Amino acid sequence: MLALVKTTYNVTPLTDVVLPSPSSKVLKYLILSGKLFPSLANLVKSRDKQKPFFISNLGYGDVRLISDGSEVIKINANSRLKATLSFPFLDGIQNEITEGVYETPYGKFSFLLDSIEIVDIKSLKNVNNYENANIYVKFLTPTLLSSKILLPPSLASKYKQVNSGFSLLPSIGLIIAYAYRNYYAILGNTNGEEYASRAFKLGVLINAFTKIVGFNLRPKTVIIGRDSKKRLRETRGTIGWIEFDVVHDKFKRLAIEYLLIASYLGLGRGRGIGLGEIKFELKRRKD
Repeated sequence: MLALVKTTYNVTPLTDVVLPSPSSKVLKYLILSGKLFPSLANLVKSRDKQKPFFISNLGYGDVRLISDGSEVIKINANSRLKATLSFPFLDGIQNEITEGVYETPYGKFSFLLDSIEIVDIKSLKNVNNYENANIYVKFLTPTLLSSKILLPPSLASKYKQVNSGFSLLPSIGLIIAYAYRNYYAILGNTNGEEYASRAFKLGVLINAFTKIVGFNLRPKTVIIGRDSKKRLRETRGTIGWIEFDVVHDKFKRLAIEYLLIASYLGLGRGRGIGLGEIKFELKRRKD
């Protein structure tokens, strides 16, 4: 079955803790140590930029516990937090669903299963009741999108070494091109020229057919660990929200379909450490 699995845990630190940044390291440690979903260890270790996998940071509501380096993340004992994990359905994965109390390098935590959702990918093609609605995307954690994926494939290799960083004011075409790549990562490798060409064409067409309704986007710096010399490593991405419409029916359906997947797997680089987490919804337009 071609499907996505999303598990949500209620996470409780049993003592006062100082969380790492990103706080997704807690869940990542439990997977790599074989305490939660050991079959996912290879996905965690993979350096594939488009791997179909997402680990959230710990948090509550729409707040995610990450640091920009100005202060540490202190959490009191018995605080109620949540964490999510999304990945492709694997045979036998249901036998690895577990919960309990776990020791980690960051403290002792209780992980109790809150929910598990299995989404048939084919069902996402049945998009309905979108004609009189705008598309609303909220970036919960810094989202790292490189505008270089909108280079024509014939020029991509020529400018491969150019480091333009990440876009802090991404176009809708760039957002959807990344969502497209995540969608097809579930089916296999998206590193080929054919997929790059499709992502480029889709991004250009979406930009041509998009009408921006409103936005509140801003850059945010986040600490993602330390380098070999123990210096803090940081990156900078976009957070906030954007509301828009795609005025071409075919491409609006495609945008919705790909963003539905992104609402599980995130967008852009760093999804394996909880960056690029988004919320997606359709907002009915007022008559």
